[in-house]
Amino acid sequence: MNQELLYKYFKGTASIEEEKQILDWVEASEENREAYLKERMLFDVSLFSTKQDNKKKTIRLMPMLCWAARIAAAVIIAVSGYYMTTNYIYNKDAQPQTITVPAGQRAQITLADGTRVWLNAQSTLTYASDFGRNDRNVELDGEAYFEVAKNKKLPFYVHTEMHKVRVVGTSFNVCAYKGSKEFETTLVEGIVDIYPSCNNQVITRLQKDEFFANYDGRCKKTILPSYEYLRWKEGLYCFDDVPFSGILDKLEKYYNVKITVTSPRLLTHEGLTGKFREQDGIEHILRAISKEHPFKFRINENKDSIIIYEHYCPVKVDK
Repeated sequence: MNQELLYKYFKGTASIEEEKQILDWVEASEENREAYLKERMLFDVSLFSTKQDNKKKTIRLMPMLCWAARIAAAVIIAVSGYYMTTNYIYNKDAQPQTITVPAGQRAQITLADGTRVWLNAQSTLTYASDFGRNDRNVELDGEAYFEVAKNKKLPFYVHTEMHKVRVVGTSFNVCAYKGSKEFETTLVEGIVDIYPSCNNQVITRLQKDEFFANYDGRCKKTILPSYEYLRWKEGLYCFDDVPFSGILDKLEKYYNVKITVTSPRLLTHEGLTGKFREQDGIEHILRAISKEHPFKFRINENKDSIIIYEHYCPVKVDK
């Protein structure tokens, strides 16, 4: 198989015809699959050549287009499933592969079956090294947007802490951070079946434009008024009638900061609406929100911690 074509596939720029050509080649023999895995590991490892300075963090996000070209700068990929050695032997027991996106960053990947996945900040996607061979299962901790390649013989499952989602060929968004006791699914195209994480009894089926959520046992299903909030994968943050606490939680992930609110009264504010570009920066966003919901804030010298307080209650910020 031509290496240039494989690298186009790894970058997510291959055409549908080229993707099919590659997948057919991989399935043709164990030798082809072994060669594919070796090339994939070499591609992923080569992207780590640009090292990040972990000692000093800044409030900064790269546009999604940069991630398409430098995905490893935002993603730490566990290559344990590849086991490339001079005497490489394919392990019949599929090894897990994990993709983790740090706080304040995003990434886009293409799975072996052609499914495209966008991962939001502080999200982790795990799947077997033989993904697409006998099944299509992924485990998600965080938020991801999926454009699933159609395969009626092998349904695509997204497993989360609270629920699992089953699809065939569908575009949808799942938000399910572990420990949050919150689960959200938005269906853009196709059909989605939602189950509890522990059994196969369907809770509900979503049709196009429907939204399902489970907030600590309180479930709701509704028609989504717009897809604006899904534009996070484009670097556009849209909030529509969102509680102040909910906005702060997302800003912490988007900009890799710790936000502390000194007055509980500030967190009682409901129904905030706004639209911001990622390059606007967190200071611009907070100033814009404070015009509607008055508060003050201070950022520490390292720009990784923010304290929000009421006008009459100044605070000292540690450096």
